[in-house]
Amino acid sequence: MNGKQSRFVIGLIIALIVVIFAVLNVDPVTVSFGFTRVKLPLIILIIVSLLLGAVITMLLASSGKKKDDDLNRHAKKQISKVQVSHDNQIADALKENNTKKQTK
Repeated sequence: MNGKQSRFVIGLIIALIVVIFAVLNVDPVTVSFGFTRVKLPLIILIIVSLLLGAVITMLLASSGKKKDDDLNRHAKKQISKVQVSHDNQIADALKENNTKKQTK
């Protein structure tokens, strides 16, 4: 089983545990939003909290990916500049070495 498959299976197991937990907790609870109070089944509160957590995780994960892509692009440019500089230094050293050999 590769990494993606194992993460998928673990995700399914966790989702199953949450669903079982939610189904076992159907009693109504009062939720206070500061300006109002709402009475709703605990199962709804659990599922809404789970969905909000998933949305927040997706938003944060996608914003970090763009930054990583920008960093990767910048790093590749820097590596390319270093390689060109290094190649130029080697070429200059070879020319200098050949010049010294020819003058001897």
